[in-house]
Amino acid sequence: MHTIRQLLKILINLTFNKKQIRYFEKVYFDFTSAAIDKAIRKEVVSRLNKINDALNNDHHAIIQNTAHKIIEFLRLQKVPGREFEFLFSAKTTKPTLYASAYACMILSLLSRLDDMGAEQKSRWGEYFDSYQKEADGLFYDSVLDSELFQNADWWGARHLALHMICAYTDLGLKPRYPFRFLEKYYDYKYIKNWLDHFDWNRDIPPGTDIDNQIMNIGCLLQYHRDTWNDQHASNAVDYLQKYLVKKINPQTGIWGGHDLQNPHQRSRTVQFAYHLLSLFFYDHVPIQQPDRIVKVVLDTQNALGGFGANLNSSACEDIDSIYILSKFSPVVPDLRTEIDHAFRKALPWILCNQVDDGGFVFKLNQALLYGHPETSGGRNQGAMFPTWFRTLSLAYMARHFSLQGYSIKPSPGLEN
Repeated sequence: MHTIRQLLKILINLTFNKKQIRYFEKVYFDFTSAAIDKAIRKEVVSRLNKINDALNNDHHAIIQNTAHKIIEFLRLQKVPGREFEFLFSAKTTKPTLYASAYACMILSLLSRLDDMGAEQKSRWGEYFDSYQKEADGLFYDSVLDSELFQNADWWGARHLALHMICAYTDLGLKPRYPFRFLEKYYDYKYIKNWLDHFDWNRDIPPGTDIDNQIMNIGCLLQYHRDTWNDQHASNAVDYLQKYLVKKINPQTGIWGGHDLQNPHQRSRTVQFAYHLLSLFFYDHVPIQQPDRIVKVVLDTQNALGGFGANLNSSACEDIDSIYILSKFSPVVPDLRTEIDHAFRKALPWILCNQVDDGGFVFKLNQALLYGHPETSGGRNQGAMFPTWFRTLSLAYMARHFSLQGYSIKPSPGLEN
């Protein structure tokens, strides 16, 4: 049976043409966004003011208290009697490799892995190894196995592998097997054919994850180059970086053909750039016009301190802008004051996304479905993925201001 919403959708499609439907969708989207923004502003402004006052009084105490809450959240997600198994959130029922990797990375960001002995770290590495297949080097979790896990890049096998190299780096270890699935990317023609299918001169279509795919493949190639001394991977990385430089839009200094005056298009452009710039930042490859890029990124900050077109910005939107600003800051001294101001405004917003269980949410007042029910979180319920991402945001800002309590062990991709 059709639901009322489905019947309305069918009726609209029969009554209006595509241009009219797009117009109605935009009006509905704008109306809904405005309503959500109004509700968020009403709910969090007083909380932000309290956090700001507390930071002004004793920011060290706030940072320390935040870390204690995160550790308590990890304790709640740990499966009793299982050394390295974690649930993704209180909503989930089965431990996942994603959750274990996030726990490892969070503990590292909070400098808590330093207290762990070599033998225990080795056992955690062996636990990770148990999920890796020798044939391709990817990690497979039977709990999450699905068509999406095999084919997506914003979540799934390649996305998980990029997380795993961070976790192994944090432990001072490396995977048991090399990433053999990368071998097809040793062929320059293959890379060119793959990326030439994307129209680099137009706006970035909604739902595309080619930016995630480029990050996954490119950064895993960097890891392969450095960990296994793979010259083929090194050559592939060089080619990929040169290819991407040629695709930069000279009018904006970054990729894509979006209208940067449109807040939503500007935000998507910065998210796209985040995934590609990591390839350059890790190798210390200079990017032209960094001041121009920084100004675009600074413009993504909203009135509440987050970095989304809507006030209720997500963990992804926030980290994407924070990461780019933190990495470019040393090379744009004339904009250092503006970056400092942006981070001082962002810090209370990030802390505002820590909820009662000590974890962080992807978005306030919204449930999270992250690829699978066992990697999901309820409304205003902490979850492993946003807790790691928002802790990483705190770590980048702490490093920017030379604050103690957080540390980042550089690895290709997500943490460098």
